Amino acid sequence: MSIDDVIERMTVLADELRRDGDTRLAFHATYLRTTQAVAAALRAGAFEDTDWVDRWDVAFARLYLDALDASRRGDPVPEPWAVAFSAAAAQPGLPAVRHVLLGMNAHINYDLPQALLAVISDAELLAVRVGAEDAELQHLEPAPTWRDRALQPANRAATRRFLRESRAKVWANALELSRARQAGQDAYDARLAQLEKLCGARVADLVRPGPVLLRLAAGGFGVQLTGGRPRVAYGDGRGAGGGGLRSFDPVKVGSLEAELWVTYYRRQWARFLVASLRVVHGTFGMDWVRSCHGAWLVLRANQLWAPSAGDLAGARRCMTRFYALLLLTHGEPADPARAARLEVDWWAAHREHARAPGSDDGPLVTALARLYAYLYNTGEAAVRPAAQHRARAMDISDRWVHGGREPGSPLIAEERDELIRCYAALLGAVHRLIALGHRLR
Repeated sequence: MSIDDVIERMTVLADELRRDGDTRLAFHATYLRTTQAVAAALRAGAFEDTDWVDRWDVAFARLYLDALDASRRGDPVPEPWAVAFSAAAAQPGLPAVRHVLLGMNAHINYDLPQALLAVISDAELLAVRVGAEDAELQHLEPAPTWRDRALQPANRAATRRFLRESRAKVWANALELSRARQAGQDAYDARLAQLEKLCGARVADLVRPGPVLLRLAAGGFGVQLTGGRPRVAYGDGRGAGGGGLRSFDPVKVGSLEAELWVTYYRRQWARFLVASLRVVHGTFGMDWVRSCHGAWLVLRANQLWAPSAGDLAGARRCMTRFYALLLLTHGEPADPARAARLEVDWWAAHREHARAPGSDDGPLVTALARLYAYLYNTGEAAVRPAAQHRARAMDISDRWVHGGREPGSPLIAEERDELIRCYAALLGAVHRLIALGHRLR
């Protein structure tokens, strides 16, 4: 099959979709125009290796076309396409540009990494058509309002940003799938299933009513599988791969968290939000936009928990949304609700321990170790030393609270030192796990 064969197949399908009044035509017609533009560029000699580009375009397009054909027959399709196609059926009044966005998200995030395994692709091909689509979509949309015209430059800039972000994640996901394929078919199928789940959740998030560009700014366009070799860094905390869940500077993060605790117990919520932003960004390696969203969720969770009666369910809801941001960023934790439950469990364990000075801190240490073990995919024994340092930091913090919460107290420095030891022990445990994995390979 060549790119001309793809265009012929897409043209027939476009006529059928148009005849049936199928709203999936919005994305399909856009994709057809993109494919025609690529074919024209091939004929004009715009590419150094026309055969390579032809094979890439065919491999990429067939994944979408096979899903569309299966859907029209009533057969199962991959989750990202199932969500996008069902939105077209269930929400016929959804703007055409939203259908295009859903299709692009499913196709780029889920199909492109698979196509890259066969042919290394220059994903820029998808970005160069963004401007041209403005005019084409006018045939499918109502007349633009003055707001649409005013926001058009911002929409174009946002689209370019989202595609740049997505390309980086697509390449990373293709590498993960490639590593899994080398390990065997079962490993590949498992990784592809993880990617399918992530991409399906991302498309579903874009289906919800509301300002989709704001959700894209907060959640990003792309998704990313976690690496088989987690990134760990010392010093600047960025790691070889530019940051991540396992890349942080213990001194920096421990110091920031000590500041966060002080603002929490002094109920200085504005300062807490700023400190939370810096902690979230430094510890979890999210970009600044997503870090702002995460910091707000952490703030709301702590505000709900702060009263003596503590809103356990509300705090868990906020932290579930926070860990969902991590899932979108790094592909883990796999179950944000479970991570949130473990998070708030240690909050509750600490509150019980603080109400009984001198009591055994074992339940608190265990609750912390369980959270760390789940987040960093280690055994509880490996991260228990980190949990013990954190529990000691809490004991010091409790003494500071009972002593009057003085901002100049030397106890704050002691608390900070224990938190730094906590993060150093945690990073060391993860580092040893990675080193062991390398030796086993």
